[in-house]
Amino acid sequence: MYLKIRIFFLFLLIISCQPIETIKPVEIENKNFPKISINVKNVLINIKYDSVFSDKNIEDQVASPPLKIITDWNKENINIFGNENTLIINIIDASIYRSEIENTDAKKYEEKTIYKYEIFYLVEYQLFDDSDILLANTTVESSRSTTSQKYISLNERELIINDLTYNSLKDFSTEAKSLFETYMLEYLE
Repeated sequence: MYLKIRIFFLFLLIISCQPIETIKPVEIENKNFPKISINVKNVLINIKYDSVFSDKNIEDQVASPPLKIITDWNKENINIFGNENTLIINIIDASIYRSEIENTDAKKYEEKTIYKYEIFYLVEYQLFDDSDILLANTTVESSRSTTSQKYISLNERELIINDLTYNSLKDFSTEAKSLFETYMLEYLE
């Protein structure tokens, strides 16, 4: 009898020791996104965005906030060459919000309220010559949103945010490359 009880508890112990799947924070490989090579000597990054902490703003709840992601992208994907000119990068907005919205497409037994996640980037690029005369400028704006059920696991929430973050940076990269080619073509390699 005691042997059966011990085997039963041993079985429970082994079952309870199964590995738990954990989601790693989003690690974006900037080398996979378009590069911009521009004829400048200096690059200055000004962070003008000041995070507004509210119930909707979830920047403090994500492992890699949008401000860090967009700053890293600018550092790694803007390649400089040359010995004149200065590129000033003003990061104006890099926010991520979650808000409750009404699920207008809800069926009979589905939740009536869902979450909407929104990410937004706004970055201004200004190219100055050595006499501080503005040669060219452009503003890159990108936003993306998605929805989820209100009651989901933390694991599912992280997957949703990771996917949203990656896709929004992909959109931003494509838009930045296009606008640089439109407004700063003569300074690009």
